[in-house]
Amino acid sequence: MNHQLGHRGNTTNVPVGTRSWSRVRPTAPIRQARPEYAGVAMPDLNISSTLHDAGRVLALDGEIDMATEHRFQEAVTEALTTQPFGRVVLDCADLRFIDSSGLRVLIRAHKAAKEQKAVLAIASPIHRVLQTLRVTSLDTRIPVFTTVSEALTAPRA
Repeated sequence: MNHQLGHRGNTTNVPVGTRSWSRVRPTAPIRQARPEYAGVAMPDLNISSTLHDAGRVLALDGEIDMATEHRFQEAVTEALTTQPFGRVVLDCADLRFIDSSGLRVLIRAHKAAKEQKAVLAIASPIHRVLQTLRVTSLDTRIPVFTTVSEALTAPRA
């Protein structure tokens, strides 16, 4: 029987293959404002809203991912409900990334705009974002313009 006992760093012998957790204390959960990857905080999303004569412009600065999806959804929904029969332009000049959760918000926003007879448009996307819109064919449903001015003055489809 002694061959199954081993020394575990204390004065008592514990059978080999078992662990004594009596001295292990659980740590408190760590809460962070933004998720981290390899110790680096993930980029955030800033949204600013500007009302123009021709519609509302939401300037997106940062990244749209799972962590920022809810804030993006709220901003787009609020813009569409305050601009019924109007125009909402998403200024993507400073949007560096959009993932599937952000694309899902765009699809919902497109449907809501159609129901409210409003226009939803995307302006000034960087190449990476534009490529994502093309691959998913969202650029065939939501009009994409090179500038905010073009998006605000474009005729309704």
